[in-house]
Amino acid sequence: MVSNIDRDSLLLHIHDESKIIIAKRLIDKIEIVIKNHTITSTDFLDPYEVRISESILNKFDTISYKIDGGYVNCERAVIYIYPSYLHEIKADDVALLSYKNDNNYTHRNILGSLMGLGIERNKIGDIVIGDDYFFVFIKKELYDFVRINMEKISRYNAHWVDEEFREISREYIEKKVTVSSLRLDVVISQAINVSRSTSNDIIQSKAVKVNFKVEDKNSLPLNPGDIISIKKFGRIYFDEIIGKSKKDKFIINLKFPK
Repeated sequence: MVSNIDRDSLLLHIHDESKIIIAKRLIDKIEIVIKNHTITSTDFLDPYEVRISESILNKFDTISYKIDGGYVNCERAVIYIYPSYLHEIKADDVALLSYKNDNNYTHRNILGSLMGLGIERNKIGDIVIGDDYFFVFIKKELYDFVRINMEKISRYNAHWVDEEFREISREYIEKKVTVSSLRLDVVISQAINVSRSTSNDIIQSKAVKVNFKVEDKNSLPLNPGDIISIKKFGRIYFDEIIGKSKKDKFIINLKFPK
C-alpha cells in the first residue's frame, strides 16, 4: 500500500462512525488506484456520503473521479476513481432493472424484496416508480442475481420487462406553515403537527436527517432547499420562505412527496 497517505487528517472532519467506515473504504480504494494505476468504483452513496467522499478525493492531485447513479438527477450514486492521466473511462458499474408496476408497489415494498435476497443497501441505487413501470439501479455484479431471484415483491409476482428508463416527474403535496423561527425543532413541529417537546424528542433520538446527515441539534437553522427526513414520517422539502406575518413570523412553504 502507499505509505504517504495521512489517514487521520483525512478523517478528522468526520464524526459519524458509520461515515468514518465509508471514508476508510474510500481511502483503501484511493490507495489501490495510486499503487496499481487502475480504475475502481465505490458502492452506492447517498448525497451526504458523496460530499464526504469528495472532500477526501479533492485532496489528491494524482487521481480523478466521476459520480454516476445511472441518470442525470439521481440521488444515490457510485464514484469511479481513476488515475488523473486518463481522460475518459468506461463507467459501467451501474446496471438497470425494469419491472411492471402492476400492483402499485411502494419504495418500501421494492427495497424490502431486494434486501430480502440478502443484498446490502449500499449495492442498491435509486428506485424510480412510475405509473406503469418501476426501475431499480443496482451494482452491475448483482444484475443477473436479482434478475433471476427476485420473483416476488410483497406478496405479488414480480414481472421483469426490458423497458428503457425514463425519468419520472415527482409530485408533491404542498403545505404553508407559519413558524416563529427557522430552527429545526420549530419547523418539524409545524410540519408534522406535533408539540415542540415531541419534535425535540424525535431529533434527540437521532431519527432526523438534514440533507442526509443525522442531526441531533434542535436549534439547527434551516435554509430553503434543505431536505428533512424523519423516520416513520418520511421526507419534507423546505421549498421557500414566502414572507413574514403581521406578528413577524416566517411563512414558509413545505413539500411532501406523494
